[in-house]
Amino acid sequence: MKKLTLILLFTSTLNYAQVLKPVTWETSVEKVSNSNYNLVFTATISNHWHLYSQNVPEGGPLPTQFTFNISPNFRLEGKVLEGKGMMVFEEVFDMKVKYFEERAVFKQNIKVRSNKHFKISGNIQYMSCNSESCMPGFQDFEFYIKQ
Repeated sequence: MKKLTLILLFTSTLNYAQVLKPVTWETSVEKVSNSNYNLVFTATISNHWHLYSQNVPEGGPLPTQFTFNISPNFRLEGKVLEGKGMMVFEEVFDMKVKYFEERAVFKQNIKVRSNKHFKISGNIQYMSCNSESCMPGFQDFEFYIKQ
């Protein structure tokens, strides 16, 4: 009986932990040219959850936001680009909003200003929702650029 209780407790704890982290992030670097790279952010989104775009109307959900720590080693080229996603009417916000399900890819192009290896760091703030609740999220990131 004790083993069964421990198994049930462990299983319920794992299920609860998964709900607390409905979005996980991975990063990678794509070399575009000798001086340009794409910083790639890939969000894996749990079943029945969605992640909001960077571009949502005022009064809507919290948008996904990328913040980069400034460094003389690189310059941001343009804004963070995102995939197509889907436009959906959200009753709770009484508006159409863009969001992603299952997977979302964001890319930031940079121009390198250094001949040495360096690190790019920052964070992502975002909101994910399912049909019952919404959760704000925060994720630090680091990229290593090797020249």
